[in-house]
Amino acid sequence: MRFCYYFDMDGTVMIIGGTGLVGNALMRVWTAKGAQVTAATYHCHASGGFLQLDMQDEDKVRALLSAHRPAVVAVPAANPYVDYCELHPEETRRVNVDGTLNVARACRELGSRMIFYSSDYVFDGVKGSYTEEDAPCPINEYGRQKAEAERGVLAADPRNLVIRTSGAYGWQWEPKNFVLQVRGNLAGGKPMRVAGGVRYNPTYVENLAEITAALVAAGAGGIFHAVGAEEIGRVEFAKRVAQAFGLDASLIQAVPTGEFKAPAARPKQSSLITEKTRRTVSVPLLGVNEGLKRMLAMEPRWRAYAAGLPDPAAKVAPVKRA
Repeated sequence: MRFCYYFDMDGTVMIIGGTGLVGNALMRVWTAKGAQVTAATYHCHASGGFLQLDMQDEDKVRALLSAHRPAVVAVPAANPYVDYCELHPEETRRVNVDGTLNVARACRELGSRMIFYSSDYVFDGVKGSYTEEDAPCPINEYGRQKAEAERGVLAADPRNLVIRTSGAYGWQWEPKNFVLQVRGNLAGGKPMRVAGGVRYNPTYVENLAEITAALVAAGAGGIFHAVGAEEIGRVEFAKRVAQAFGLDASLIQAVPTGEFKAPAARPKQSSLITEKTRRTVSVPLLGVNEGLKRMLAMEPRWRAYAAGLPDPAAKVAPVKRA
């Protein structure tokens, strides 16, 4: 896989995965706070200012970070497709584990702090209500990869920050997150099958980005849980989405989890306890209704913002460095 680097010589924050849901929110939040931000993305664009980076190539990662020497490197970039990871473990491990640890080693050499985004999927969902002290016990390949990357990132430098989150949602170019999937299906009059019996903490991505910036400013290191304030069933969450967007909730069909026949098992109850984060920063963690309310209010600003940036779906030939 190839990544492209958004060139900014004055940058002090580098985000690898800048056009993804989390990475793009990080760009907005840190820029609004006055930080000089550079970003990396999976896609390469025809517009100027982007350089290529293969995150799996440790020499290129080291050279790029050495050239720009960011104080903070955030890595939300990953292959997040749980079933694809299950079916293609070696391929996805090269990105989710090896690529991540390439960045961790380069950060250690430069003295940069790294922020790595992990997942509630490092747990099996049997116990529920997990704290940062609970031992990871993943039941799928994606969770195993995240757990391994966590260990490597923290072993590289104890100052590094691992943020476990869950069910991030918000505006993004490609409507991949659950809220935009529900909105798209219901707005088109299509029924949507949703797994029943699954409970978690959906997380509004702008809130996650604000919490991240606050944790970094506080000098936090180690593992922190940053998720939405409300534990909720996936079906109920889908109905709340329908209500918020004024759509027909009767199109939501609750289906027993076992009927999906997915390659990868999912934890049934993966809620994360956030007391450690609440003690460390003052940014409030939002519940579902408030998160959706803020997402709706942001739509005009998002559309104006997105219109002024390169479309990440517009792939072009690899750009060569001069």
